[in-house]
Amino acid sequence: MFSRVYCEWWLSSLDFAAALVNVGVVAALTIAVIVLYKSNKFATKFIKDRVGKKKPSLASILILLLKITTSIAIILMVYSIFKTFYPDIALTLTNVTVAAGILGIIFGLAAQSSLGNAIAGMILVFSQAVKVGDMVEYNGEVAAVEDIKLTHTILKLRDGRKIAIPNANMLNSNIVNYSMVDELVAASVTVGISYESNLDSAIKAMIEAAREHPKVLGKPPPQVIITGFGDFSINLKLLAWIDDPWIKPIIESDLTWTIYEKFKKYNVEIPYPRRVIIVKSPEGQRKVVETIGKELSSTVRGEAVKEVS
Repeated sequence: MFSRVYCEWWLSSLDFAAALVNVGVVAALTIAVIVLYKSNKFATKFIKDRVGKKKPSLASILILLLKITTSIAIILMVYSIFKTFYPDIALTLTNVTVAAGILGIIFGLAAQSSLGNAIAGMILVFSQAVKVGDMVEYNGEVAAVEDIKLTHTILKLRDGRKIAIPNANMLNSNIVNYSMVDELVAASVTVGISYESNLDSAIKAMIEAAREHPKVLGKPPPQVIITGFGDFSINLKLLAWIDDPWIKPIIESDLTWTIYEKFKKYNVEIPYPRRVIIVKSPEGQRKVVETIGKELSSTVRGEAVKEVS
């Protein structure tokens, strides 16, 4: 009788000890998850501060790998916690394969875009097409690459706004990367002058406007090219080189204003649209002359009123 009671007590003690062990394992795993999460944030900051300044491409790769490995480790730890309290969750290899297939189909349908963005993010990082710190032009906006995450890339625009671009869009879009070779970029201004204006004077005015700007480089020198003949104008384009893509829109605005002032100095006309009217009947010609006469007389009266006032 005594031995039976002793055995029962011993077995219950073992169960209690096993329960304590399980609680200890769960507590340890929970602490490990928290520590791993905090360590990931610290390691990411360390890589950005130490490695990112010298080798931004290497920093991007290390951060992405760190995020992937941390995510996998946390998932495995959470699975181990559930397995401790629910041993039945330990599936056989066959069941695991079947479950993985079903989950793959579900996640493939529900998170197709997210998986595509994650794969695109890895391609971006390993191909080094875009790196953290690069100066890029995306959809006509000059921006700095602030961070490349697993599914999206953070761009900081000139006005301080930050936008999140899915990595798949970044991979499939035409992006100008000013940091890939050097940061020299041409600020351009396109303008049309009338056919009656002196072409040499117009080109001289545009070159002067570029040379007088303090941010425009002397080498390569600014140049003006003729882009075509329009219906009302000869179209010219100024190319002025600068070493900071971030201020390109500001430089182009400054050059546009200076060119406008230079054109007034050199009597270069920016034309209005013109139309040639051909009237075949005498009655139509008379009406056109009367209409033009009325418009001219009203214009003269308006100018006279301005002078009197």
